[in-house]
Amino acid sequence: MKADSHLKKAREIKASVAKLKDDPVHLVAVVELCYGMAQQFIAYGLEDKYGEHRDTHTGLPALLRENDRGDIAMQFERLDTLRHGRWYGGKGNGEVLDEALDIISKIERWATE
Repeated sequence: MKADSHLKKAREIKASVAKLKDDPVHLVAVVELCYGMAQQFIAYGLEDKYGEHRDTHTGLPALLRENDRGDIAMQFERLDTLRHGRWYGGKGNGEVLDEALDIISKIERWATE
């Protein structure tokens, strides 16, 4: 997928999150969508800034670190931890959602600045 397609996909997911985020019944889905959105923003940012990206989450943190973006790698890994807790652990609350959305905001800002 080309960089612009990743950005378009990230923004489509962002619009879906905006519609779902206020209903607690959708917490698991929203955190999962945030994870997908992060992948898309990171793919866009890596391609735009460094001319390379991965179309899957595998190896994204390593690629970010190779390009001196350990800060973004850590954000993505934290989001993965939040996702794992909601998906497999069944735990969920508004603080998790707030943190996931904060992480997305940081990743998006890096990717598009």
